[in-house]
Amino acid sequence: MSDATSSILADFIIDTSFDCLSNKTIQHTKNTLLDTLACAIGGYTSPPGEIARKLAHTVSSTDLPSRILGESRTSTPDMAAFANAAMIRYLDCNDSYFSPGGGHPSDMIAAALTLTEALNNTGKDLIESIVIGYEIFTKLSDQVVVSKSGWDQGIFIGLSAASIAAKLLKLSKPQIINALSLSIVPNLPMGATRMGELSMWKGCATAAAVKSGIFAALLAKEGMTSPERPFDGPRGLWEQLGCDNNVQIEKLEPQLDKHKICDNIFKFYPSQIHTQAPIGLACKLSSEVIVDDIKTIAIQSYQQGGVSTPETEPEKWAPSTRETADHSIPFLVASALSDGTVNPETFTETNIKRTIIKTLITKTNIVENSDFSNLYPSQYNCRIDITTQSGSIHTGQTAYPKGHPQNPFTDTDLQNKFSNLSGALLSKQRRETTLDLLMDIDHAASITPLFNSVDVTTGTN
Repeated sequence: MSDATSSILADFIIDTSFDCLSNKTIQHTKNTLLDTLACAIGGYTSPPGEIARKLAHTVSSTDLPSRILGESRTSTPDMAAFANAAMIRYLDCNDSYFSPGGGHPSDMIAAALTLTEALNNTGKDLIESIVIGYEIFTKLSDQVVVSKSGWDQGIFIGLSAASIAAKLLKLSKPQIINALSLSIVPNLPMGATRMGELSMWKGCATAAAVKSGIFAALLAKEGMTSPERPFDGPRGLWEQLGCDNNVQIEKLEPQLDKHKICDNIFKFYPSQIHTQAPIGLACKLSSEVIVDDIKTIAIQSYQQGGVSTPETEPEKWAPSTRETADHSIPFLVASALSDGTVNPETFTETNIKRTIIKTLITKTNIVENSDFSNLYPSQYNCRIDITTQSGSIHTGQTAYPKGHPQNPFTDTDLQNKFSNLSGALLSKQRRETTLDLLMDIDHAASITPLFNSVDVTTGTN
């Protein structure tokens, strides 16, 4: 007998269809797809992306050959999705959702893209599966902060990927319940992923969760049974997360004016979500000050927003990897003040080691503003006060960094992001074709043309 959570989620997966979605939800899902593809192509040449594709190339599927983004080669569904998710995640520029639990929900879009293309499903199937995955991820994240118990965000990403796969594979309710259980029980990722000096695995942990979610759904499709009470039962997920089985998931509604995907946050800069506000402020202040004239950089943030000292998180104050640097407010603010922007080039080994950056970091301090903490997560407040050698003070403050629902991307912002991140590999014509296909994806009989449009290995790019 399945537990209540499993049954509620399975019913939602079955009951939700494209016809349930409002125009607002459909359009925002298209925008999220564009943002995600921008990040994937931007991460195509990354070391983790190359490693993931190399492994994916060693296996194949006769039943369900699955495309890898950026090329025409195929792999098994789970390995193709792993490679696709690793590329999506690498730049740390894909979307975020925190309430306060959450993470980067568009990691799961790798499952939707991979399986929709492999199954020759329609664009409508793609959109409805993504909305389902987001709804489950966000509703659970609203109640459960997995990081507080020492676990990683991949728990709900894997579950959502399994939900997406179950919908696209058209599983029955018993099969869906098995897929959900099999995505959770063997696959609890540890929070060690995001502690200390960060490694490549920071950007691949949720890719592994996506891989496991698809594998779980494929096992269920073939008749694999699973532990019957993975959420609410003894030693189930809620107990393992320290929730004392007090998590009560209400019935999820398939038909809404606005589904939860509309509450995600797009990133303007390729870095952790809590760094978006300080980077934006520092970029603006860079035109007001001369870096050699800076005496102190005082940053106020909310408690969850990167407050640290060289003693509490030394790696953030002297990052040595790209993955740590894109989580380091001292490094990112220093880079923004020095260069007037933060982009993928900010994280080259040469730029990370620059003397001017190290000097500016020594002049920086970050403290918690309790008012800011009380307003999070509805607001992402940050204040920066820069004092010069002459004593003049230059101040910047914001509650809603670019990309926040209260300060949303425009269509032009999204298109520029796509061009900036993919322009080195895709020609202007290819980019325009991709945009046209995405904007009409809900009428597409197949999404293979979309994969073809971002294939960087064939034709004129």
